[in-house]
Amino acid sequence: MFGLLQKMDRYSNNQMTEDQRIDFIQEIVDNGMVWDMHEKYVKEAETLMGAGKVVNLAIRRKVKNPAPVLDADGRDPFDVSICS
Repeated sequence: MFGLLQKMDRYSNNQMTEDQRIDFIQEIVDNGMVWDMHEKYVKEAETLMGAGKVVNLAIRRKVKNPAPVLDADGRDPFDVSICS
């Protein structure tokens, strides 16, 4: 199939079907690189997430595994009572 650079080129030149565009944006959201890319990719990802066509993998994982985030000592880092 196409590598990432080829997909970026096809996306930029409007040579993707809607399904291909959604799959491409989902791919770069899943691997986390979208947030470091040009603003047009970030905006497209946000638009597609808002429409429910792309899912942020970090959010999906959080929903599936709601275990608390703990610091190295096993304590809740947001617990202000341990800050002294």
